Amino acid sequence: MSAPASKLIPERTRAFFQGLAPEIGGFLVILTVSVLGISFYFGEQRADRWIALGLTLILVGVSVIAQIDSWWEGRPWLRHVFIITQAALIVALMLLPPHYSVWTLLFFVLSGTVPMLFPRRVWVAYIVAFAIITAAVLFLSDGVAGLLTSVIYAGGYYFFASFATLTARAQEAQAESQKLLVELQAANLRLQEYAGRIEAYAVTEERNRLAREMHDTLGHRLTVAAVQLEGAQRLIARDADRAAVMVGTVRGQVLEALAELRQTVATLRAPVEVDLSLPWALRRLASAFQEATAITVDLDLPDPAPTLSDAQRLAVYRVLQEGLTNVQRHAGADHVWVRLDGSDGAVVMQVRDNGAGLSSATEARGFGLAGLEERAGRLGGALTLAQAPAGGAVLTLRLPPTGEENDDA
Repeated sequence: MSAPASKLIPERTRAFFQGLAPEIGGFLVILTVSVLGISFYFGEQRADRWIALGLTLILVGVSVIAQIDSWWEGRPWLRHVFIITQAALIVALMLLPPHYSVWTLLFFVLSGTVPMLFPRRVWVAYIVAFAIITAAVLFLSDGVAGLLTSVIYAGGYYFFASFATLTARAQEAQAESQKLLVELQAANLRLQEYAGRIEAYAVTEERNRLAREMHDTLGHRLTVAAVQLEGAQRLIARDADRAAVMVGTVRGQVLEALAELRQTVATLRAPVEVDLSLPWALRRLASAFQEATAITVDLDLPDPAPTLSDAQRLAVYRVLQEGLTNVQRHAGADHVWVRLDGSDGAVVMQVRDNGAGLSSATEARGFGLAGLEERAGRLGGALTLAQAPAGGAVLTLRLPPTGEENDDA
């Protein structure tokens, strides 16, 4: 399975906190400005300090509630309620004598919030409303000078809104990329599985073609030979010369059939799995063994698979085949671990079980292991059967890098 799901967890976690950062930052700005504004009132012992404190606490509370996403589910109109409520509280604080301008900074937070909640035409309307409200309040408190200052605030509101829009688009693009990555990995796994099935189907079709070829060629020649031998048998007594000619013809037919048979048998000597990719063949063998015996088989195969010659691939396959057979017959195990490694150039195949291990009886080499030892030797490698450190037995095949095996392999 390609990047697996475990590798995606850090990405998703990082994306979550990146999406949460603007909301946390906005809340911290509200909290900081609120503390600063209240300190002015209480530092100067203003008569309206308790009113300012009450309005500030309500504003902070509304801001906290606004961070809870469950409020919006099924009630999108609540977004407008929260934004308008916060704007009204900010205006009330701005109008509260002596009209501290620090409260105006809170409109920057709302300007960065509305683009995350509403479509463009709606948040633009909010930005215009914030600018008009700021201009009106500053005009009432500072006259024409306040009106000119409001133009700077209006530009800041739009800048914060535009920046928030770009941030939202970036987050959406990142989320879409993560979704596409997961879909691509799933599609890649399906494609690999499909390719393996197509490969197996192609090999099976080739086997069927060879079977038809044998029937059409070898079967035809043997049928003709049988008919001619029957005729020669009848002619022996009354026309020996003609019978001898017919026998000679049959001999030629049989020799040609024998040549065709040898060619076909040479093609069919290797099992069907050897014509497949090695990982697919090993998985297929392990799966069939597990289903037949209920013994769990864990496969550890490198990706990509090591480059092997046809003889090496067949040796690796035969070792797994013999190893699993021995586990079923002698080990009394319920778990088998299979590992193929080609990281250092050489190829190592290990078949380890959790069974009874080796004894004087099982240590003796049977015909299967002896044949595999000879095969490994011809390839310039070695086959060993030993006691596993944690119990059970381990069968190990070591082969040299491709191209270094003996010529008579």
